[in-house]
Amino acid sequence: MTMMLFVLIFVCSGIKTLKEWERVAILRLGKFYGIRGPGIYWKMPILDKVAMKVSLRVQSTEIDTSITSPKSTYRWKGIVHWRIVNVEKFILFLENPERTIHTGIQHHVSKEIEFLSSDALFTDREDITANIQSSLEQKFEGWGIKIVEIDLRSV
Repeated sequence: MTMMLFVLIFVCSGIKTLKEWERVAILRLGKFYGIRGPGIYWKMPILDKVAMKVSLRVQSTEIDTSITSPKSTYRWKGIVHWRIVNVEKFILFLENPERTIHTGIQHHVSKEIEFLSSDALFTDREDITANIQSSLEQKFEGWGIKIVEIDLRSV
């Protein structure tokens, strides 16, 4: 009777649930075992560990950059919407994923805008945004991230 109670507690303690938009990476004895979710999943107590829980919903990164030319300084603000499309790549390739994504986007957009003329920034904003989006997608594709939308405005 005591043994059955122990087995029941052991089995029940490993039952977990995830929301529709959540996924977790499971490590078994420190080695990547797989991605679980959504719904009910079971992780083996003691042997399995949840390495990270991620959301597949669209996330945002704010951009705030300024460009100094000989005549004046232009300040650009914007937002980049992105989402995770490959959870395994996202979790396995990035040490601190949120920080890496935010700083990577900020740096990449600043670098792209820095080399443009001030006239081009105001007249060809849609083309510039499309070019920045495609270059960001190429950069972050290997990390399992898709750039959904970029919105840049001069301040």
